Parts: sequence; C-alpha cells; structure tokens
Amino acid sequence: MKNATMEKFAKIVVVLMLVAGCDSPSPGFLGGSVQEVVVDESRFRIFMQHGGNEIEAHRVSVEPLPSLVLTLDKAYRAIEQATGCQIVDGSLRGDQAIILAEVDCLLP
Repeated sequence: MKNATMEKFAKIVVVLMLVAGCDSPSPGFLGGSVQEVVVDESRFRIFMQHGGNEIEAHRVSVEPLPSLVLTLDKAYRAIEQATGCQIVDGSLRGDQAIILAEVDCLLP
C-alpha cells in the first residue's frame, strides 16, 4: 500500500511539472517581455526578446483539434498586434501550439 501511494504521488508530481512548463518560453526568450493577445477567440502569449526581432507565440486557449492553417493565421495577426511590426515573409513557422517568427523591426 505504501509503495502504491508513493508511485501515485510521483506520477502527480511529474504531471504537475509538465503542465507548469507548458507556457514557459524557450531559454532565449527568458527575461524578455510577454503580451497576451486574443484573436478570434484564440488566446496567444507572445514572447519577445528585448533588442531583437525574434518572436515566440504560444497558443494557450483550449481548442479541440485546431487547424494548423487557421492557427498560423491567428498567430500571424496576434504577433503583429503585440509587436506593432510586420512579420518577415517566410519566417512564420510552427505548429498548433508554438509558433516562431521574425519581425521587421527591433523590439524595445
């Protein structure tokens, strides 16, 4: 019984650690600024590097089976809204959860 309790506790700790890290930026974006933007009911956290032009966007809204094309379109608009800059052609890439891009201006 004691062994089963410890195993259950260990599983809960692992799950909590994984969930806590889901909305953390990549190491290159730590210490930068973050802005939350909603586009067509999709919520994004936009991570920006100070003095840089690279962006990391996380879709944090729960959506059943989100379309990659629609998610990238919404992320595109969210990034431009958050930064006030245009996305560099061909730089938008990612999946339904994490999107990366470069913008045409340096961020303060």
